[in-house]
Amino acid sequence: MSAPDPMPPSQQLLLAATLIFVSALVQALLALKAGAWKQARAQFFLMALGFALQTGFIYLRGEEVRQCPIRSLPDILVFIAWSIVLLYFLVGPAFRLSLLGVFTSPLVTLMQVMAFTNGFAPYNPKGPINALVELHIALALISYAAFALACITGVMYLVQERMLKRHQIGGLFYQLPPIQGLAHAIQRTVRLGLLLLSIALGISFALHLPMTKTGHVVFAWIVWGLYAVISLLMWKHFTSPRKTAWLAVIGFILPFISLWIVTHA
Repeated sequence: MSAPDPMPPSQQLLLAATLIFVSALVQALLALKAGAWKQARAQFFLMALGFALQTGFIYLRGEEVRQCPIRSLPDILVFIAWSIVLLYFLVGPAFRLSLLGVFTSPLVTLMQVMAFTNGFAPYNPKGPINALVELHIALALISYAAFALACITGVMYLVQERMLKRHQIGGLFYQLPPIQGLAHAIQRTVRLGLLLLSIALGISFALHLPMTKTGHVVFAWIVWGLYAVISLLMWKHFTSPRKTAWLAVIGFILPFISLWIVTHA
């Protein structure tokens, strides 16, 4: 009986990153329970370490497939997870979302576990790499990460609102930003995602990609339309902050499902 093939170094890094994000969540929950969140710096360190390991995976995976690893569903899931953590570092402090990592870690962990479940297969050979095509896909996926962050922030809003209604004022509540700040953060991350997706779709015009024959472009336009409507409703204040949060949470279902449909079409 032959021994099983060893796990490639790229997947070893991804496995380590996944365990790190689980550790970040556990550490944060223990710190909150002990009432020592403000003194806990391990959360930031663990998230940064997980991000570095994710980056290492993307680099080594790119070397394995000899192109940007954003062509299969597992690789796309990891790229979006990586983008979510990147945006966590970029926009979290700006929005004063101190507990964003606690809510980000479970989603990132789930996406990476799903990637492992699907398996990392080799890519089919392809011709010369078109940098604009790679940029188009990468920007679209980063926009999906922004929508995911809006979803996470929406969850934070709904959790805080529920705690207020039930008068559950505790450690978690005191670490959450003001509820009005969360509502504004949802709007900004939705607009950021919409801007990035608009640029990606603009590049598709420059590449003359036929929308009716390119499945991912069709779904990208559908996602763009959905979030354009959500952004308009937010801008015109047609929805309450609570409904805005629900729109951000439920709205992410469409881009998440579209990834599976497009990669399996």
